[in-house]
Amino acid sequence: MEFTIIIPVYNAGQKIEQTIQSIVSQSSVMEGRDRFHCFVVDGASTDDTLDYVNAFSDGRIQVLSEPDSGMYDALAKGLKEARGDVTCYLPAGEQFDIHAFSIVSQIFGTYPDIAWLTGRAVTRNAPGEITDSLLPHPIRRHFLDCGMYGTRLMAVQQESTFWRTALNDDLDLEMLKTLKLAGDYFLWRSMAQKYELYVVNAQLGSFTVEPDQLSKSIPGGYRKELRSIRRKPSVFERLHALLHRQFAKRFVPGKKADRLIRYDHKTKKWQLTRRH
Repeated sequence: MEFTIIIPVYNAGQKIEQTIQSIVSQSSVMEGRDRFHCFVVDGASTDDTLDYVNAFSDGRIQVLSEPDSGMYDALAKGLKEARGDVTCYLPAGEQFDIHAFSIVSQIFGTYPDIAWLTGRAVTRNAPGEITDSLLPHPIRRHFLDCGMYGTRLMAVQQESTFWRTALNDDLDLEMLKTLKLAGDYFLWRSMAQKYELYVVNAQLGSFTVEPDQLSKSIPGGYRKELRSIRRKPSVFERLHALLHRQFAKRFVPGKKADRLIRYDHKTKKWQLTRRH
């Protein structure tokens, strides 16, 4: 399969090096099973970010450098140019697991009706050490629609989420580029209008916890923006989300959880447990 990876960036310096390295080093790419096109959308960085990008001297990496209004403006530009079978995006400084593309392409190739998927929620500290790896419980579309994930429930990890490129046709990119903090949620809610999100019991990507992150730059800003673009939840949905959160804290997803994809060592294949 062919992957389009968008890297929105501004003054990331050397951080972008490990991000691109995690793309070019994908096992399925190195073995010739998958291909990729990497679109670096730079907001006219004033540091050495582009020096690190250009050092790869790789024709599969395209650069657009011009002023923008923020990360989601840059992402919208990249999504407009996405091609191939699968789309994803990765902020500078984050990284994919070396087998991420291999796992995703196997699943999409086996299950043509799966439109998007996400992996384990993996967290790293600033030195890059993995500090947590959680398997999400089945994602409920109505909770995505009313903004429960990322507020009362665990957010869908962007770095571990992949979708079929055809889904980009239904995204309102003009709306996306106006957002500053909750653009990820806007994408997930848009996709969930038509398609179920499937969870893969595998490490696909990871999120690094650092003090200077965008979501922490404006206290309460993420929730405020999210609430402006969600459907207002009912009282029942709020209570249901609180109960679901308590359940998720106490129990891990079972082997036959809804819309869960696990590796079967007997068949040596990634297999879907059940759809509902």
